Amino acid sequence: MGLQIGLREIDRRIWDEELAGFVPDRVIDAHTHVYDWTPEVWRRAGNAAPEGPFATYPLADWETLEAIDRMLFPGREVHRIAFGNPLQVCPLDQGNDYLAEQAGRDAKSAGLMLVRPELTGEAMAERVARQGFAGAKPYRMHAVSGDAVECRICDFLPEYQIEVLDRFGLMVMLHLSKSRSIADPENLEDLEALTRKYPRVQWVLAHCARSYYDRPLLLAAERLREMPNLWYEISSVCDADAMDVLLSVAGPERVMYGSDDVPVGITRGKYITFGYAWAELNEGNHTLGLSHCNPEMTFVRYESLRAFRRAVRRHGYGRAEIEKLFCGNAERLIAMTGGR
Repeated sequence: MGLQIGLREIDRRIWDEELAGFVPDRVIDAHTHVYDWTPEVWRRAGNAAPEGPFATYPLADWETLEAIDRMLFPGREVHRIAFGNPLQVCPLDQGNDYLAEQAGRDAKSAGLMLVRPELTGEAMAERVARQGFAGAKPYRMHAVSGDAVECRICDFLPEYQIEVLDRFGLMVMLHLSKSRSIADPENLEDLEALTRKYPRVQWVLAHCARSYYDRPLLLAAERLREMPNLWYEISSVCDADAMDVLLSVAGPERVMYGSDDVPVGITRGKYITFGYAWAELNEGNHTLGLSHCNPEMTFVRYESLRAFRRAVRRHGYGRAEIEKLFCGNAERLIAMTGGR
């Protein structure tokens, strides 16, 4: 696949003036997608072609990810916590085999297997033992309740799969459901119960616990501080206030950088918030009058990093803490879960 992105002057300015002095030399990206949805794959599986950004980026292999990072993070050494993508474009086993092969090229990275509720505990355990996955990545759109918006955690991550994670001491990357995200009482009740019942599981709450603005985290903060084995990654969140609260809740020891590549992190735009909502604003979905300024947008990855930099500055963190946020914490998590 030819790389479908290029640098503009606005990107170079933001990197040189704002981000180059912030991003450390070593990075572990805690939220990266790896998949092969090229035509021969989805046709062989009898599925329809991917749509939207996935049609633009049908292949996210290790080589593509490396090329993106060389372009957007010049001079940095980058490793990853990687997993597939939720759309059922190719069979689950095939997607996990592809991920295992790709992530296996880098001893400092880790792969998380995609899981759906129909996957038995026995089949999951066999694959973990054989392919060395560091954990699992469930998705709420596969919830047995049929409600991807308001489902509970065990609707898309059944306990027989959590038992496997606990037995092997693995992580789970969790994209929470519900319109109130982490502030929803059922999400908090479920996390409180599950973190205590399965003490060997490391729970990674994606996208700042799906708090694209600060209020959900503010409402949940007191209870989150009491839960064991919680980690967080910041991918695609572009709100410095949300990250500020997250760092107040978790400190610099449990928060990790993530890009949400591919394709979200390399999309030109930004996640914006208003009221109790959040949405992606991009170059093609608005009618704003921008004749008074430069209307170009940079990458979501860069907008997220700009917000992260502001939050980190508010907390007065130095290089030691910043290096933990970008590399050390994820490195420690990978070591704990035995991923390869």
